[in-house]
Amino acid sequence: MPVNVFGNPSQSPYLSGVTVFPVKSLDGLNLVKANVLPCGALANDRRWRLVDSEGRVVNAKRTARFDRVRAEFVLKDDDVEKESLSSGGNHVTLWVDPDDGQQKCVSLGRDTFSLVPGKEGPCEWLSEALEENVFLQERVDGGFPDDRDAPGLTLVSTETLEELSSWFDWDEQEVRYRLRMNLEFTGGFTNTGRDTSDTRVCLQDPFWEDQLVSPQRSMLRKPGRDELFDPYADQPAPEPCSFVIGSIPFQASGICRRCVVPSRGRGLTSTEFIDIFEARRRKTLRNDVDATHWPNFYRLGVNTVRRDHATLEEIQLGMSLHIV
Repeated sequence: MPVNVFGNPSQSPYLSGVTVFPVKSLDGLNLVKANVLPCGALANDRRWRLVDSEGRVVNAKRTARFDRVRAEFVLKDDDVEKESLSSGGNHVTLWVDPDDGQQKCVSLGRDTFSLVPGKEGPCEWLSEALEENVFLQERVDGGFPDDRDAPGLTLVSTETLEELSSWFDWDEQEVRYRLRMNLEFTGGFTNTGRDTSDTRVCLQDPFWEDQLVSPQRSMLRKPGRDELFDPYADQPAPEPCSFVIGSIPFQASGICRRCVVPSRGRGLTSTEFIDIFEARRRKTLRNDVDATHWPNFYRLGVNTVRRDHATLEEIQLGMSLHIV
């Protein structure tokens, strides 16, 4: 849930949600603050993943059985909005969603495991829930990012999540679970030095974060959404923005490619879901965004890279985002 007690939404966008996903494809962990690693990822994000007996990754893209599994994490030195289950170590509590409707996992009760390989870990429990043998792998430094070319954190706006919720009648918890983003910002304004004098840029309304990746070359150009002739089509893609969160410098690197996961459980086939998503995404494209070089419109949220690659830096709720 976004936190609305920090900052002033009429000024700069402020950080209203921080989430890490300790085990790829399992539930996230909401934090008050988190460390940003030198590679740009959040500490403990995608730190563990599951593989099969041949070393192939087992994730929610591969099997929808992940949808039946619920997880709560307690990580060493974390700062979460709930009481800890243990005074130390990394633990996960697993159970089967009672609303899943599956009868094959009735033997699996709620249980807590150390996040380690072997019999003390969660692998036997998860193997039964996922109906295949899985093994736990760990990478402390940077985890297992979805996009290896952009291993930094991902971000999205509250306004975008609210818009997407209206498209498919999702509640707020469902839309966040499906999109699995690290940072959520509530919008505002920011000053940028793109011109000789600072220009006040509006970062409000749905999809304002698209401007970080694909800013319009000219704020005076406002083409129709179905314009056939684009005088900029043969020019290079617009350069993504640099920005800071608190004092940590980042570079937007692309709009997140969405996978099959968001399409499940909505009474639509994956193809129907993606077609509807792309049509509405195209229709709601902002005039201050240049999507000429987007391969498709099944994209949402921003991938980032950290520009300074310095030591650990901390971010926390309430920090502002400013375009450099």
